[in-house]
Formats: sequence, C-alpha cells, structure tokens
Amino acid sequence: MIESVLQSAGFFFSFTKIEKLLNIILNMKAFLQHIVTDLKNFSKSLDTKSILVDKPWALIDSDFEVQKLIFKKNNQLILSKNGQVVIGSWDYFPEARSILIDRVQDKILCNEGFIDEGVMILKMDGTKNNFFVLANENIVPDLDAFKYLKQLRYVYLKISPRKLINGQVLEISDWQISDISEISKRVTIDAEEIEDGIYVDESQSKYIVKNGRVIEKITAAKYKSRDGLEILIEQKFPYFFNKGDIVWINGRIAPDGKYKILDANNIVVKDGKIVKTGLFT
Repeated sequence: MIESVLQSAGFFFSFTKIEKLLNIILNMKAFLQHIVTDLKNFSKSLDTKSILVDKPWALIDSDFEVQKLIFKKNNQLILSKNGQVVIGSWDYFPEARSILIDRVQDKILCNEGFIDEGVMILKMDGTKNNFFVLANENIVPDLDAFKYLKQLRYVYLKISPRKLINGQVLEISDWQISDISEISKRVTIDAEEIEDGIYVDESQSKYIVKNGRVIEKITAAKYKSRDGLEILIEQKFPYFFNKGDIVWINGRIAPDGKYKILDANNIVVKDGKIVKTGLFT
C-alpha cells in the first residue's frame, strides 16, 4: 500500500528502501528522545534570548531542503527557503517553556526539548516525539545536528566510543581518564540499550555484555617474537598476558610450542592457549 502510493507520486523506491528510510526516521526520533531525557540537566533555556535571537538557525524540512530562520528581537521571524523570504513572528512563554512560531502559512506551539548554542530540539506541543531540530550555522556549519548532538552526549555523559567491526559504535558511559578497565560500565549503541552478547571492536578486542553492562573484556594485544612472527594474544588483563589466554598467528590458532616474545615474558602454547610464561630459554 505504502509502496503503491509513493510510486503513484513519482517515487520509485523498493519496499526494502522504504523500510530502511522509515527505520532511519524512527531511529532518529528515538535518539532525539534519548537526548532530551539524558541531557535535560545540561539544557539551557530560550528565556536567555541571546541564545535564540539574531542567529542563523537552519533546519531540514519535510521536503529535505534547508529552511533558514532568524528570530529578531522585535519578535519578527525571517524565514528563507530557496531564496524566497517570508516574514512571520514568534513569542516565548517562559511559564510553559514554550515558543509560538507563526510561519505565515500556519502557527505552531513548540516546547523546549534540548537547548544549546549550537543546536535546538523543539517538540511540537501535545505530541510524544514530533521534533524540530535547528542548527546554528555559525557553530554547526555543515548543519549535521545529529553528529553535533552525539559529541555533546559523549562529553556530558563521559562516554568513550569504541568503533565496532560492523560499523556501529559501542558507547561506554561514565568513563574517566583514570579508569583502567571498562568492567561494570554501562554500554549503549546510539543511546539504545543493547542485547547480551559479544561485541568486537576494530582492534579485535571483545566486550562481553550482559544486562547492559560490560562483564568482561578480552583485549587483543599484538606482539612480535624474536624470529619475526606477528603474534596476537587475547588477554583477560589489559596490560599483560597470562595462562589461559588464546594465542593467534596470521589469523589462525597458534601451533603448540615455545615462543620468545620481544620485550615480554616467553610463552608456551598448547591447544592455542598459554600454559606457561617466564624467562625460560
């Protein structure tokens, strides 16, 4: 039904592409809802007029085109799209933390979602997740509000990102510079809770996640043997290997034997695992 309507209107998307587009929209709405909730303690207010007025705000409208808005001190609103300008008006109601926007063709009442000098999230009054996202061109010149919001979220929530081999980003919350381990840290992907399982990052380190937290991390550490072999050891401890750790050579489980490691203890491997470490010859 959806596909036939779009095709009749001149859109020749496959149903799979439509589903992907709908999923992107739904994921964006979910992400914005998380931003509004998670960063509410860091949100500013439009009551501080200097944030809003005389700034080059822009949004991507429903036609996927850039619409520019300039809120003037005299409550005029300049709206520009494709060089065509109309003059509307705006008014802010501090008691409701809401802004009334007269766009000439209609009037909308929006509530503050998240307010920042670079990005504003406004929510249509009476809706659950009908958001408008405006970017300040002076601060976000590429208008990529979502990238900007992600970085803000990383900073405010002390999130340390880990790029996964599938292209997603594992977000480790409450990360401090002094932390030496991710164990027990809360983890998300795009602010969403994730399923229990093993997540592998680009360094081949593995994060074992249960109930939204890291319960174990296997660090993939690279070494060289004295005879030039490239050795990868899956370590239970981040800074040293130990008995039971798995050893790989050229992407395959290491053959049984002794390996002399440069700048570290030597190891004995059996069935792909370290069974002995030391300075033996």
